[in-house]
Amino acid sequence: MNSGDGFPSLLAMNLKQLETFIQIVGKGSFAAAAEALHTTQSTVSARVKDLEHYLGVELFDRSAHRAQLTAKGRELFEMSRQIVGALEQLRERISDHASLTGTLRLGAVGVVAGTWLPALVRELRTRHPALELQLDIGLSKSLTRKLRGSQLDVAIIAGRLEDDELHCESVGEERFAWMASPSLGVGGTRLTPSDIAAHPVIAFPPESFHHAVTKAWFKNGGARYQPAITCSSMEVIARLVTQGQGVGLLPCDYYGAEVSLGKLEVLHAEPAMPGAELTLLSFAQRPTAFVSAVTDAVKAVLSLRRFGP
Repeated sequence: MNSGDGFPSLLAMNLKQLETFIQIVGKGSFAAAAEALHTTQSTVSARVKDLEHYLGVELFDRSAHRAQLTAKGRELFEMSRQIVGALEQLRERISDHASLTGTLRLGAVGVVAGTWLPALVRELRTRHPALELQLDIGLSKSLTRKLRGSQLDVAIIAGRLEDDELHCESVGEERFAWMASPSLGVGGTRLTPSDIAAHPVIAFPPESFHHAVTKAWFKNGGARYQPAITCSSMEVIARLVTQGQGVGLLPCDYYGAEVSLGKLEVLHAEPAMPGAELTLLSFAQRPTAFVSAVTDAVKAVLSLRRFGP
């Protein structure tokens, strides 16, 4: 259906239909999209049917168990992200940031969650009191997948990605070191990767940024990397290490108090473990008001953290 002046029926579509379509692709099902949008599955289905009616094509393969896109559906998905991104840029330019509303979906890795994420939340709430925050704590690869699937607006991850679709802005570095309980009797001397490998290693799983870094550290030191325990939670790893069940790679600043109290000790490993660069991750072509709000708040929080009393 085309209007008299030649504009396609794209004009008949509305933003909710496109956002719903993007959510279905990101979440993987109509039911999950309905939950994320706080609506019913029948409403989601109706929006998709209207979208398909206007375009005259099928967007999903109904024979598949999951919400699998057709070729036209994949084409629309990329275009929809651009359209929604352009509208968000428009909002970014003309809106009053002090009155920013809506739901900001923010992802963060464990080391951020355990250190300055509470301060970031406080800063965001102070700047934008009407803003609703949804926090997702996870590993870098998982958060990146969710961002690509439009399940997150912004993510704070460990490491830097080289991807033209994504904007990666460095926000600092966290120092990591091998630690153990003093009861384990590991400290006091210089330790090589082989020395560390002689003890049970409690490590992050392969989805973590630290997995590749740690594996390379052992390999370059001529030692085999074979963790005794893997866990995605930094807090659980620290608890196991404190109990003397093995050695673990932990952030120096966050566990400084435990080291001072004698619950943990920093092992003098050579070479020293490289730090983890922390980066803000967002879509390069979709600079939104949410991204700007998080970026400004992060800079404010980290400025106080570095130079505060």
